[in-house]
Amino acid sequence: MNDGTSVHINIAGDKEVAKMLESVALEMRDLKPAMQDIGKYLKSFFAGEVFASRGSIINHPWMRLSDDYAARKAKKYPGRSLLVRTGTMQRSFHYKSAPMQVEISNSAKHFVYHQSSDGRTIMPYRPMMDVQTNDARYQKIVEIMTARLANTIKDKEVA
Repeated sequence: MNDGTSVHINIAGDKEVAKMLESVALEMRDLKPAMQDIGKYLKSFFAGEVFASRGSIINHPWMRLSDDYAARKAKKYPGRSLLVRTGTMQRSFHYKSAPMQVEISNSAKHFVYHQSSDGRTIMPYRPMMDVQTNDARYQKIVEIMTARLANTIKDKEVA
């Protein structure tokens, strides 16, 4: 059994179909539109659903605040949820797409301290970004890529 994913197609006789598939293959080397869609999706997901679920949706529920810090935060920033004081970190997710990849980042200076799984003494691990093979985010990424491939083939059939 092969763990990798590969598709091999041999077509003989139908030059139009062969030409269309060759054209599709060339276009699939530049997936920037799909990468942009993936970036938009993940940016929105990490800033929205992850914060709303306090990390539970990515299977990393955030530790609650210490009693002392929770009391101080409630006085100074009433009604603000975990990891939200001014909203800077939640608003600082960005994505950068290229033909074959997308990079999701967060420009808030304190983001790295929460996201890092390094050993801790004071600040608990409260990750905001995670995608694992076959989790819901991974499946959504596959759907986005599949839709892009289907649309590319459909556009070639019409042309």
